[in-house]
Amino acid sequence: MRNTPITHFETFGLSPELMQALTKMNFQTPSPVQEATIAPMLAGRDVLVQAPTGTGKTAAFGIPIVERVDITSRHIQTIILSPTRELALQITSVLQQLTAFKHSIRVQALYGGEPIYRQINALKRRPQIVVATPGRLMDHMKRNTVRLKHVNCIVLDEADRMLDMGFRDDIAAILQQLPTERQTVLFSATVSPEIKNIAATYQTEAEQICIQQETLTVDSVAQYYADIRHGDKTPALLHLLDDQNFKLCLVFVATKIMAENLARELSLAGHPADALHGDLEQPQRNRVMQRYRKGEISLLVATDVAARGIDVDGIDAVINYDIPGDSDSYVHRIGRTGRADKSGVAYTFVGLKERGKLQNIIKSTKATITPVTGMFGRFGVQEVPGSGGSGSRSGTQSGKKPARRRNNGGKPWNKRRSKPQ
Repeated sequence: MRNTPITHFETFGLSPELMQALTKMNFQTPSPVQEATIAPMLAGRDVLVQAPTGTGKTAAFGIPIVERVDITSRHIQTIILSPTRELALQITSVLQQLTAFKHSIRVQALYGGEPIYRQINALKRRPQIVVATPGRLMDHMKRNTVRLKHVNCIVLDEADRMLDMGFRDDIAAILQQLPTERQTVLFSATVSPEIKNIAATYQTEAEQICIQQETLTVDSVAQYYADIRHGDKTPALLHLLDDQNFKLCLVFVATKIMAENLARELSLAGHPADALHGDLEQPQRNRVMQRYRKGEISLLVATDVAARGIDVDGIDAVINYDIPGDSDSYVHRIGRTGRADKSGVAYTFVGLKERGKLQNIIKSTKATITPVTGMFGRFGVQEVPGSGGSGSRSGTQSGKKPARRRNNGGKPWNKRRSKPQ
């Protein structure tokens, strides 16, 4: 009698233990990036994958990596490079779930902000899979606590972000230390000339996979925008928070200083908040995320880089206090809500000089981003031309109100009328 329910992943010929893990994780139908990536990786081919965050890419490379591990070997066989500690921990968590019934496979995360001696002790357990940030892996290589001569696969996850964060020299040094005969896999939201150069230098006859932006429409997220002058953003945010009473909310800002200042202002106004940015030490980051996951704070104010890898269930809303500069960042941000078959809502504040950014996001993502007018009469709202709005001006409410949403507390921002001036 078969104990493991049949899923669409069985077409890959995976082991019963891995199928059992996928069933426990409620995986049924492969996402587009999984469908395209798993087979060539199982075959040992080099792969260059262009896919934004939120498409299931961790499982796309995690499944074939787990399946191909030689459980009789006590050497490191796979290295996965990640730009941030949070993403490294998220990848490690997924791999540990995938190996739940493959008890001989050990996974170890290596990242900065934690005493290195703890990781040295953990490495003595001889993990076959190591997930690491480039800088910390280099530290271990210099100490000879990590040996790479048996590595047969390396994955660069979010390769474009690692280059943006200044890891290009570390990446080159790590790749040059690996055996010539190996599988090299690159995942990147964008394929810049520099990414193409890495692929040309370190990959052999790589299969190129591109997951188009159109496949990433976040159908479970209702998207709204409002034109707000810079000085009015915080009052508008406070009004929104008072009106909607989100249980968990993620606010994105452009800079570390802004994250700290805004979190302080929100807390003083009666909305307990913490900031998440790159200057926090790992113990601080852990405490912030623990408070957020437990619901001790309902608001997390984060920068883009610090928020990479945030994987928290039940986030009701994402608020772009500062509009992102590109569509990939926008999709990544709003993808933090509306997960696990739940609905979510995203609001974007748009300054007078930022309408071009909004238009580019709408054009690139083909998203319907509804203008909100009812709550912003006092802030001088003006519609973005061509966005599908009503063209209403300051102080008017002629625009059609969006349909009210009831799931997860996500409702359009015109639940109540503005107070008279």
